[in-house]
Amino acid sequence: MIGWSITVTRMTPEEYPLKLDRDAVLANWKVGAMGTCWLDRLVAAGQARRVKSGGYPNIYTAPVGLIVPLLLGHELPSDEDVPMRKPHEITIEQHELAMCSPDETLTIVVWDQS
Repeated sequence: MIGWSITVTRMTPEEYPLKLDRDAVLANWKVGAMGTCWLDRLVAAGQARRVKSGGYPNIYTAPVGLIVPLLLGHELPSDEDVPMRKPHEITIEQHELAMCSPDETLTIVVWDQS
């Protein structure tokens, strides 16, 4: 496996496969094979929900209050220890993140890059 492409969007999981609304994308980045472990931990803790798995894509949902601080932190979440596999090709729409409602649920779409 090469890694993952992660997109955080305001679209619902049901809307995502029907049309990709670029204006709804809040962040996206690429990361190595271990770069989605943070999502698995959130699901295990009951803080996020896995809606679809299989890598083409995996889809999760999580509350704004949980995801936005991760996106605006010093470094994006990743369990990678090899620098070239850490998050890269990063786009974060900070203004759009600030406009999210505190009770909103975000969709995290994760594509296998193999």
